[in-house]
Amino acid sequence: MWKLTPREQKLLLVVGLLIVVGLVLRFTLPDPPQEADAPQADHAGDYAGVEFIAQDSAEEEDMIFVHVVGGVHKPGVYQLPEGSRVFEVIEMAGGVLQEELLEYINLAQPLYDGQQLIVPHDIEEAENNAASQSGMSGGLININRASKEELESLPGIGPVKAEDIIKYREENGPFKDIRDLTQVKGIGAKTLENIASYITVY
Repeated sequence: MWKLTPREQKLLLVVGLLIVVGLVLRFTLPDPPQEADAPQADHAGDYAGVEFIAQDSAEEEDMIFVHVVGGVHKPGVYQLPEGSRVFEVIEMAGGVLQEELLEYINLAQPLYDGQQLIVPHDIEEAENNAASQSGMSGGLININRASKEELESLPGIGPVKAEDIIKYREENGPFKDIRDLTQVKGIGAKTLENIASYITVY
């Protein structure tokens, strides 16, 4: 019969003890905690919500109020986003009473807050308004309606400045006050002083 040496017996005993200890620890110690995936998904949802709210806030628009009177189906005060055009508020007011009137209205003109938009009731009224508002009012030049030639008749206003005035009112809407002319490139306080007695706005 094969016999182990004392050294081999000690070594075998140590190996056996290690195996027994390993088995005991394996079945007695708790399992290591696992990563929680669900909370991460919740956090991702929270961040998405914050981003969405921020986008909504950025899309908020400044609003203006425009009073539409005259030849429309539903006269009244209408609220629109800043930068809206005449055709948009006319649509909100139910449209004009006669389609032919649209030829006498600048539908692309920008609107401004507090504006009163007067729409003619019929063709006769539209033609009378066009004749009386061709740029002159009591001998004064209406800078909101004046042609390039009429603007050039003002002291110190040449072709370039006249074109700049027309371009400015097309892009920004009618002048609310004659002092707003100083917002036009090339027109300062001195120029305004020279032409103030010749111009008006309405």
